[in-house]
Amino acid sequence: METLWLIASLTLAYGIASVVYRLWFHPLSKFPGPPLLAATYVPYVYSNFLRGEWTRKMPALHRKYGPAVRIGPNHIAVDGSIAWQEVFGYRKGRQEFLRVPNLYEAEQVNILTAHHDSHRRQRRQLAPAFNDSALIRQDPTVRKYVKMLLDRLEERARQDQPVNVVEWFNLTLFDITGDLLFSDSFHSLANNGYHPWIRFIVQSFRGTAMQRVYQIYPIAGLFRMIPVWSTPQTIRRYGTEKSMMRLARGEEISPGHKDVTSYMLRQASHGGKAMTRAEVLSTSPTLVVAGSETTATALSGFCFYTARNPRVYAILAEEIRSLFQTEDEITLQSAAAAEYLQAVINETLRVYPPFAELLTRLSPGDTVDGKYVPPGTRVSAYHWATFRNPEHFVDPDEFLPERWLTKDHALYDKRFEVDNKAIYKPFSCGPRDCLGKRLAQAEMRYIIAGLFLRFDFELAHGQDDWHDKQKTFTIWEKSPLYVRLRPRFD
Repeated sequence: METLWLIASLTLAYGIASVVYRLWFHPLSKFPGPPLLAATYVPYVYSNFLRGEWTRKMPALHRKYGPAVRIGPNHIAVDGSIAWQEVFGYRKGRQEFLRVPNLYEAEQVNILTAHHDSHRRQRRQLAPAFNDSALIRQDPTVRKYVKMLLDRLEERARQDQPVNVVEWFNLTLFDITGDLLFSDSFHSLANNGYHPWIRFIVQSFRGTAMQRVYQIYPIAGLFRMIPVWSTPQTIRRYGTEKSMMRLARGEEISPGHKDVTSYMLRQASHGGKAMTRAEVLSTSPTLVVAGSETTATALSGFCFYTARNPRVYAILAEEIRSLFQTEDEITLQSAAAAEYLQAVINETLRVYPPFAELLTRLSPGDTVDGKYVPPGTRVSAYHWATFRNPEHFVDPDEFLPERWLTKDHALYDKRFEVDNKAIYKPFSCGPRDCLGKRLAQAEMRYIIAGLFLRFDFELAHGQDDWHDKQKTFTIWEKSPLYVRLRPRFD
């Protein structure tokens, strides 16, 4: 009994001492924030990784405590006004804030988490696959799947069926990405159904969230047998199998034809400068998810916010239908002429950023917001909080595309001149920003233009709170979004 009392007393004393240290003597004690969050990770872990509610709390925390907030014993969250330059930006001559390493060794060579030199080499290999010249070459591929999407939607519209656009955008972007990456789509649209990958993608982010709990509380490893834990590896396995089949076909599928894998493999025989086989196998699943899920999310958000705003819908419909008379006139390049369309896309990415939370970085031992942050400190940034901050945007919670129009546009509104447009980084920034941002925006313009040219649409009954219900596990956990489509032509 005395031994138990001694153990209990020592445990209690250790706990009290830890809390006292974290609150008043820890190097992060200089950062403001709720004392409970500074004392223990439990509220953050529960709300973020288990409930998916943490991201929605961040705007209020920044408004109360400022641009740098302590959200854990060894963790700070920073607003984009600080994060883009000090954490995510180019740091010439200074160590990088690296992403938190993945639990699995095979994924350490992934372009997302690779160390500086390896990441730079991989990025150089991939960059030509996403430049403007590549967009021109990719147009026929994108056109094929957009037409297939519109045809599938029309089939259902003529049966007077509400359409779940979340599902159909996922199918489309999944097929486009598969074709651009492997020269072989996943045939989701052709088969009118999901590939197993799509079904597992959202679950995989939940699984990744649980794995992050393990990095904070190793005892969470006891839950490895829960099915959701292994979903990220299921996704990786699908990607590896698809990538291995593509690798077996060599650098070019046919003379002159290059897919994204071709760029990863180029110059493989010259000093090992190309991406290694391990790097290709690890990076390919990441490119599939990044190239499909995020763009499909943005398109779903576009439909929701546009349909909820009749004024925006009417202006956009008029612009697109005056620019294009037939779907054949729409290309990845020509759709860029639709200025109001681009403004609506920008506003969609502001109020509904596909990555509401950016991947957490680790401090190398440097200053953030003028205060020293020790090595190993977790540093997070939230698009959702930055883009909803009234210090950066007028009426930040309202959907107002006019804020993105230039002064020579007829709908320009000077009240948005005070908006901090430089803070708008929906594709991240710095040396690890999204390589495919031009392609993603072009795909959105292409699909939206085709959608407005062929249909009128409105939200189905009961969809008004679609966004409000969503949880976040890095990405939004989307429920179906049902839309009623009306073909414009017989």
